[in-house]
Amino acid sequence: MQTNKLKKDLTLPLLIFYGVGTILGLGIYVLIGKIGGEAGMLSPFAFLIAAILAGFTGVSYGELSARIPKSAGEVNYMDAAFGKFTLSALVGWLIVISAIISTSTVVNGYVGYVQIFVEWPSWQIITLFTLILGGVAIWGIKESALLIMVVTIVEVIGIVIVIVVGSDHLTSVPEKLPELLPGFVFSDWQAIAAAAFLAFFAFIGFEDMVNVSEEARNPQRDMPRAIIISLVILTVLYILVALISVMALSQEQLDQSEAPLADIVAEYGDFYPEMVGLIGLVAIINGVLVQIIMCSRVMYGMARDTTYGKHMAPKILGKVNPKTRTPIWGTLLTVCLVLLLALNFELEWLARATNYVLLVVFIMVNLALIRVKRKDPKPNGVRVYPLLIPWLGFIFSLAVLIMEVLSNFIS
Repeated sequence: MQTNKLKKDLTLPLLIFYGVGTILGLGIYVLIGKIGGEAGMLSPFAFLIAAILAGFTGVSYGELSARIPKSAGEVNYMDAAFGKFTLSALVGWLIVISAIISTSTVVNGYVGYVQIFVEWPSWQIITLFTLILGGVAIWGIKESALLIMVVTIVEVIGIVIVIVVGSDHLTSVPEKLPELLPGFVFSDWQAIAAAAFLAFFAFIGFEDMVNVSEEARNPQRDMPRAIIISLVILTVLYILVALISVMALSQEQLDQSEAPLADIVAEYGDFYPEMVGLIGLVAIINGVLVQIIMCSRVMYGMARDTTYGKHMAPKILGKVNPKTRTPIWGTLLTVCLVLLLALNFELEWLARATNYVLLVVFIMVNLALIRVKRKDPKPNGVRVYPLLIPWLGFIFSLAVLIMEVLSNFIS
């Protein structure tokens, strides 16, 4: 039996849990406070803008993953669309860089939830947490996916607890509606742009999903569905949590919070923040574990790529362990780089750096789908979406990138 192949163990339910788990774990538990600090009452609107941005690009990823179900998805998409070694390799390494930075972001944000319970130094928490999840990623994809499924259930329960416990704040939404919608003033839209740029981080993760396409049993059918279902579920949850957060806490309180979801329910008794803090500890596992898996799979795909007669990454990163059937060397490299960044940079800087890199990749992926659709309009066995989808994904991604650059320049 050939053992240098990844194992096909992922069904549609596992892919949905995988998607919801990584997207949810990467954002809301860590960044809701920073987003509220940027936009205040306009935070729910900022989440809506971020969801629209992510949604069009997510559908583009879904169609490309059905057309080209391979690890290192973006690399293969660039190859199919443009056939340029340098461009394909550049996009592949941008994905690796964004995955490492975003994983470092989540590990950094994990510290605040741990310190609700124990006063360990930040560096000890970051190191222990990263090494344990690196070990799980090496263990096996099925084991990792099952852990992700269990943790996803737990973290959704945490979000539901916040929504149910804080639901009385939602009764104030009708009277506060004018404050929740932007006016025709530049400062409102500047705040929304900055917050949406951070909120966008809370939706990333669907691009991670396509990099386990080779481990899905039916990627042509299941991967697009899993991406879309995951994004719809999370858009609803995020907007509800954002509404409750801005009703429960002031802009200053949100900005200064190290464990924002726990602080939102603190007024209802000590039991709730401790429970949500504990769930937050568990929830963030998904964001880190999925990113480590994705990053190692991208390097695996690049290391074995011989389309141009040469590899895009060192060949050792394409080796699969015969026993675990996982790319161990790529996983170890990812863990080392995550530790380096998480121990040396602040959370908000890491989140913004991730978004800059990913927006460039999303622009390229949408352009790739436009090109691929023109080459092959109706491939067999693949659901095809209107050409307007990647065009809108391209326009929204470019617009948010430009707005953020201009906002930073003006400020």
